[in-house]
Amino acid sequence: MDTIKNELAYSGPDKAQGAFSDEIREIIQYRPGWFIRKGSLVFLLVILLVIMLAFAIKYPDMVKGTFRVTALNAPKILVATTEGRLEKLLVPTGTVVKKDQPLAFLQSNAAHTEVLQLRDWISQAESSIETGNLEIIRSNPLPLLAKLGELQPSYEEFRISLQETREVMGSGYYQQKKKALAGDIEYIRQLQQNLQQQKQLQQQDYALQKQEHDADKKLEEEKVIAPIEFNKDKSKLLNKEKEILSTGTEVISGEVSRNNKYREMLDIQKYISDQQIKFQSALLVLKSRMDDWIRKYIVTAPESGTLEYLSFLNENQYLVPGQELFYIQSPGDSYFAEMHAGQNGIGKVKAGQKVILRLAGYPSEEFGYIEGKVSSVSNIPNANDSFLVKVDLVNGLKTHYNRMVYFRNGLAGYGEIVTDNRKLADRLMGNLRRASAR
Repeated sequence: MDTIKNELAYSGPDKAQGAFSDEIREIIQYRPGWFIRKGSLVFLLVILLVIMLAFAIKYPDMVKGTFRVTALNAPKILVATTEGRLEKLLVPTGTVVKKDQPLAFLQSNAAHTEVLQLRDWISQAESSIETGNLEIIRSNPLPLLAKLGELQPSYEEFRISLQETREVMGSGYYQQKKKALAGDIEYIRQLQQNLQQQKQLQQQDYALQKQEHDADKKLEEEKVIAPIEFNKDKSKLLNKEKEILSTGTEVISGEVSRNNKYREMLDIQKYISDQQIKFQSALLVLKSRMDDWIRKYIVTAPESGTLEYLSFLNENQYLVPGQELFYIQSPGDSYFAEMHAGQNGIGKVKAGQKVILRLAGYPSEEFGYIEGKVSSVSNIPNANDSFLVKVDLVNGLKTHYNRMVYFRNGLAGYGEIVTDNRKLADRLMGNLRRASAR
């Protein structure tokens, strides 16, 4: 501009007028860019779009916490109950086993196979013996065992009691005597029945004789017959009465005899019953000691399921009491997660909300996460100032990558509870309110 002014100062009026017209013309003819011309409108539209998105965009808050997976029917851990060698492993890892199936033998001075043989016999006989049906002790003989260790004395006592019970319950002396007494009682009953009939006939005969006696008495009083004839009739009447008394005595004697037979029968039945009780008591003692021995020296499956080793085990390996050996994974187990959530956002958590569970031992990038659902929330915090949230596993231990996670004790990780959606605008307003409150 200074150059233009200088030129105007040294040039004539025509030249200055032309130069000024070119400059004005250039300014007038200049057309600004689109952004400068429409910038305000664009800025206004962007602001409106941001406001609309702030009200349209929603996303939930995440309440985080740690969790541990728990089984409703947790796997049963089996431990060594005594100190000594692991004599024999009976089942390899990963095998499906049945309840009470032997899994391993621990060191003992008894033969494990003989103890199991005794257990099988008792199991077969026990149900029948408890109901009083001792037929099985005759049809199923007790096996002869000589390597039962500390169980041998109890076994011998039971074997003697079993032999005595067989003699009592069999066709021996007591059964024959019981049968004879039953016959005697039946004979006495029939004899008593005959005596009662005889007594009735004698009473009828006595009544007839009494009528005849009463008639003769009137005749004797009227001097129709001689006193000696009347005395003969009276003697006959007395004889009839004596016969009735004699028959009554026989009836009483028969009752006494029958009662004695009944008493003998009761004594025999009591002896048989006492012998049964003695036998059952010996059986219970043997079974109790045998069960204690099995719990100590034989590792058995507490329930049906899949057997897994908890460590590397070898026969003749030395074990200490309490050492973990196996665990049994029951089929059809159901699981849930015990989640501990902090104070932050716990008021937003409610039943039915989705939970994302990421296991520490199974990276979610590779295995995926487990989906859960809030089942319940505790109302009181625990000692760690966190709230217990029970989470049901929607698909069990299957991840959203459709991969199964194998349950192990102590399976844990961290989880996120997906709460209700909140608008972005509400979040911004909340931040502004918090900022202004400060």
